[in-house]
Amino acid sequence: KIPPAMIDNKGQLVVALPQHQPKSFLYYILIYVIIPIAAPILITYKMITDKSYLSTTASLYSLVANATKNPCSTQWYFQNVTLLRKLWELPSAKAYIDKETNEPLVEYQIQEGYCGSATQRCILKSLGCSSVIIPQQKRGESKPDIWCEHICQIGQQLKMEVTTKIVRGDVTYEEFLSTLKRGLESKNCRIGCNFLRSALTGFEGNNSFWWLSPSFILTKVYAGHFSPVLGIVEQDGKEGEGKNPFVAIWDTNHKYNGAYFVPARRLYDAVSAVDVLSNLHRAIILVEKKETCN
Repeated sequence: KIPPAMIDNKGQLVVALPQHQPKSFLYYILIYVIIPIAAPILITYKMITDKSYLSTTASLYSLVANATKNPCSTQWYFQNVTLLRKLWELPSAKAYIDKETNEPLVEYQIQEGYCGSATQRCILKSLGCSSVIIPQQKRGESKPDIWCEHICQIGQQLKMEVTTKIVRGDVTYEEFLSTLKRGLESKNCRIGCNFLRSALTGFEGNNSFWWLSPSFILTKVYAGHFSPVLGIVEQDGKEGEGKNPFVAIWDTNHKYNGAYFVPARRLYDAVSAVDVLSNLHRAIILVEKKETCN
């Protein structure tokens, strides 16, 4: 069992928060000047060159708007203490806790845009690599193909053979769920998830005028996120019956307070969301270790 000191009274693994990174002047220039100017140009270009752009955008907006009406973050299961305590008893979740020191092997992204790199570090640490020798977090690990290429490169540098398998959101729900379960059942496999988080939590506006901000809306409709998948806890009662279990995600953004649960079908919708820049569905990524890290 995990020592009680490692789990707080809310059922969360105790993980150090990242140091506060004050927003720079360039950040405000980007959000309030560059994006409002560049967005119409990009949108016009996509409308001219991509016939599916408008229908894809409409579908994404509808997905997020529906999540705003029924966000997972307000549901009883989201960070339910009982479910969290069940989670930390699963081998797939225990893999993210050091067996010798009982220290957490998950971490938060140090700032926006570092979620892909933070997910890589969480997974590699859980597979046996020291955090000291894994490259520090950085921007740019935002696309599944590049993400896979880089985590394999890091593995080679650390004398660990790592293979990856991308399963995009255009597979059936049954294949998506069976892939999750198979990956989580393997002691040498970890799962990274690239998903549209706002499909789970909605627009999450801080005030009633959020809809007036083009940058805010575009970010919520278009911007994906990376986080590790920790495990699956079956639902009780008729609604679950093994077909729609709760999937536990360790959100690399500390604003979401660690691990949370979402129904598998909701996560499937978030992974099925199309990345408008690549016109590809988002994905879950199976990372498998072939040998131990030296």
